Amino acid sequence: MSLLSADLLQTLPSNVDRPTYDRRCVRTGIVHLGLGAFHRAHQAIYTDAALERGDMRWGTVGVELRRRHTVDLLAAQDHLYTVTERDGDTARTRLVGAVHGALFAPESLPALLQLIADPAVSIVSLTVTEKGYYRGADGRLDANAPEMRQDLATPGSPRTALGVIAAGLALRPADAPLTVLSCDNMPSNGDALRALLVDYTERFNGALARRVRDDVGFPNSMVDRIVPAATPESLDWAQARLGARDRAAIVCEPFSQWVVEDRFAGPRPRWEEAGALVTNDVRPYETMKLRLLNGSHSAIAYLGQLRGRPTVADAMADPVIATFVDGVMTRDLLATIDVPRGYDARGYCGTLMRRFRNPTLAHRTEQIAMDGTQKVPLRWLPALAESAAANVERPYLERALAIWLHYLTTARDEQGRALTISDPGAPSLTARIRGAGSPADAVEAVFAAPAFAQAGAWPDALIRRIGMHLSMLREGGTDGLLGTRIAA
Repeated sequence: MSLLSADLLQTLPSNVDRPTYDRRCVRTGIVHLGLGAFHRAHQAIYTDAALERGDMRWGTVGVELRRRHTVDLLAAQDHLYTVTERDGDTARTRLVGAVHGALFAPESLPALLQLIADPAVSIVSLTVTEKGYYRGADGRLDANAPEMRQDLATPGSPRTALGVIAAGLALRPADAPLTVLSCDNMPSNGDALRALLVDYTERFNGALARRVRDDVGFPNSMVDRIVPAATPESLDWAQARLGARDRAAIVCEPFSQWVVEDRFAGPRPRWEEAGALVTNDVRPYETMKLRLLNGSHSAIAYLGQLRGRPTVADAMADPVIATFVDGVMTRDLLATIDVPRGYDARGYCGTLMRRFRNPTLAHRTEQIAMDGTQKVPLRWLPALAESAAANVERPYLERALAIWLHYLTTARDEQGRALTISDPGAPSLTARIRGAGSPADAVEAVFAAPAFAQAGAWPDALIRRIGMHLSMLREGGTDGLLGTRIAA
């Protein structure tokens, strides 16, 4: 089977949409850090639409900071790949040409820094996950992380995303405006990135820190699309559909949403013409998405892992999980959100439940469960803290937290199979739980950990309730905890 390439464009099936613009005329206007499947199935699609409308300024060079795998895959395919939106028997495939170059930072650092310094590049965007920002539990830069210590010691040879952006900016002409656009799942991600980059640069270059603070644009943004990691099955399915081997093929859901704050330092693509919402206030949308989608996703993942459900669709076919997730979303989390005026939040919840049930997406619960010590404090704790301050119980969310703690400490599903806990922060948190004398003591120890502590003490009644749920899990498993009706 032939490998996908530019030479095969005219031989692809007629049901594959392909670029109508001349890729030879595309110029680089965006450098993107984190060339994973999500960026290629989300922001790159919106950018591809800008190129289709004839604005050739917005070609993207993607950058991998840690692994060269995707860089090599795309280079072998003339930086072409397909995205198939699939739901049941309905599928639509498009060939994406927006990413016209790829670099592996450790091997191409001088070229990468010169690219960021080039005034023709107006945007550096990121999808490096929460842990790629080196943000400590206090919200400030974790300067003690080994990679961050190295970057601070040798800022001209960076390894982290913050270091790369700073080193490129240091080479950039003073009159060339730059926007740094976070597309990761963090509240106020642009504001957070700006603060972290100022903190980083202040430690070795005050003038550069002032430039970051005063001249660079940091829009907040909210992204939403379920993009599972590729599997051998999804790659084989794409091959059968294309009649060619696409080693970078993506199969994802049809739904896509992007809300971007209108706070750019210089030019940008007209992403709104491809369906993005450009607004003055992203916060209501990001809170809604972070809690309702990501928060519910985490509940599916940890409960699904314990109950032996490998994918989200498998989990949602389990009535116990589906009922519980509906409660987490529509009974507890929805009540904590200030919904944007005119927005149908109930309809959004219904759409989410349908998306979760999409049987054609092999979105693995193990993948979603990764890095919980980074995700849970963002997805669940603010809603829990706000409710506790108002003396309101959240019975589903409180049980979800107990389920997560049980998942961490047992590391086995309910059939006795070992689970893969992929979370660098888990060992220290698990040690706190196992060193406690009782389930309530375990919960109290977790809430005392830096990432979980808050300005005021967590209420004793809340700790006792979650401790009771944890005890029920230890004694009767998830059926014991969720087998009876949960009081409103």
